[in-house]
Amino acid sequence: MFKLFFKGIIIGVANIMPGVSGGTLAVILGVYDKLTEAIGNFLTVPFKKKIEYGKFLLQICSGMFVGIILFAKIIEFCFTNYPRTTAAFFSLLILPSIPFIVKGEDKKKKENIISFIIGAAITLVFVFLDYRFGSETDTKILVQVITFSYCIKLFFCGALAAGAMIIPGISGSLLLLMLGEYYNILGFISKFFDGVVHITNYTSLSEIIHNLYIIPLAVFSIGILIGLVLIAKLINMLLSSKHRSATLFFIAGIIVVSVLQIWINLYK
Repeated sequence: MFKLFFKGIIIGVANIMPGVSGGTLAVILGVYDKLTEAIGNFLTVPFKKKIEYGKFLLQICSGMFVGIILFAKIIEFCFTNYPRTTAAFFSLLILPSIPFIVKGEDKKKKENIISFIIGAAITLVFVFLDYRFGSETDTKILVQVITFSYCIKLFFCGALAAGAMIIPGISGSLLLLMLGEYYNILGFISKFFDGVVHITNYTSLSEIIHNLYIIPLAVFSIGILIGLVLIAKLINMLLSSKHRSATLFFIAGIIVVSVLQIWINLYK
């Protein structure tokens, strides 16, 4: 139990750092297959299987929650004060583990080589987009007026970020940064916890909903849930089929190039 909880903490820490993929860490920690299987198939499996998946997801997700809450400030401090040392640490954590992802697979097979190249090429596109446009979306001014159209944007941002989080090598936080919502989401979460502390000071339900930013957080969370289920289902289908080997090489290609993202963020 504690082993899965600890792995969840590591994945949670990765998910809050732009440029670092929680999916990558899930692969390296050996829980990626089970994670995508549990998320993608939870709604369709028998009740007994739901219990098994539920226990697994509870341990992983509770660890992720603790990782996000407890380590957010530590990671921010490390990247702010020791950026290159921190980047080197995560690079050394990721790179040596790549051979284990494709262990036992045919490394000379043409289909696998092509899959690796495609995965690397797609990730290079994300690296370029972040280098070109990432800094332009680095706004730290919290949105004050929550309109219907903004809620639609939050929903799709949540779905896209969730999909990115579960795909190794693509950072959900980075995608939110590029979409201009990273600091808004962090701000909403911060305001929510501040509001909970002072909830007795509010005189009405509408005041609680407004000050705790419940509507934007709820819309974003629904988007995350839908994105997780759909992408996890797709990946689980690929890993469970005859395309498993090609899928693993595709993931390996993504991870190799994704390490560049960590370093590029330091020199923009």
